[in-house]
Amino acid sequence: MERIEFFYDPCCPFCWITSRFLLEVSAERDVDVTWRPFSLAMKNNELAGDDDAVNEHGEMHRSSHRVLRVITKAAEQHGASVIDLYSAFGRRFHLDHEKYDDAMIADVLAAAGLPAGLAKAADDTSLDEGLKASIDSAVEAVGYDTGVPTIVFVSDDGQRRGFYGPVLQELPSKEDALRLWDSLVGLVSVPAFYELKRTRPEGMPNTASTKGL
Repeated sequence: MERIEFFYDPCCPFCWITSRFLLEVSAERDVDVTWRPFSLAMKNNELAGDDDAVNEHGEMHRSSHRVLRVITKAAEQHGASVIDLYSAFGRRFHLDHEKYDDAMIADVLAAAGLPAGLAKAADDTSLDEGLKASIDSAVEAVGYDTGVPTIVFVSDDGQRRGFYGPVLQELPSKEDALRLWDSLVGLVSVPAFYELKRTRPEGMPNTASTKGL
């Protein structure tokens, strides 16, 4: 079994596609995924009061940070499934193009059978210490210049080695997804390897390709 940690921010479309890729792969390969938060708003110093809080992506990242707080609280207090909540929020954001606002948070909680009062967690700054610790964990394994999606492989002896990526423009076919996964497993076994990169294609990622996942 491959044990991995997947670090996600609900607003990132590339992260969303990679998360759907992992869901497809884990249905065909023996993969145990731990879904861990990675707040882009916090990593990029975009929270209220930070010097860089005002920029073109800051508002979206902050709204996503509020969703991460809710998911964290729901998992900690009620044992809610992180991947189920991430998927529920993500489908509405990436496929239905809704905003991460209070109305969506309330709707997702209600659909999941969770207490409406959990919505207050969106503004609970006491949860930020745990979110920061999760970012630090990703950085420890991959390096400071990472973002999302990030995958960290965890060996049987607890050693952690990961990648920023894979970054996908659209969801690959199942055959391609499995071939990509098997290649990642091979790469992570080589300690000397650290990066592959090419220029990102023009246009936004095709999140519609994930419909149904």
